[in-house]
Amino acid sequence: MAAQLPVVLASRTLAGPVFERTYGYPGSEIDLIGRGAIPAGLLTGVKARLLLALALAAGWERARLAGAFAAFG
Repeated sequence: MAAQLPVVLASRTLAGPVFERTYGYPGSEIDLIGRGAIPAGLLTGVKARLLLALALAAGWERARLAGAFAAFG
């Protein structure tokens, strides 16, 4: 799915970053990021969804969208 539309990987916890290089099994963050998921960094799921919705409404391309999330890493 991440090849066709942006998929953001966010944590459901109240604070803390999304891991990016810790676990390597199928379905882990390394696997999902390798398949094109965009890590949300320190943004919670709600904040990541809001940023994603605003960026898509503004017509941002994938590279610009990934850069916006990287700013919160």
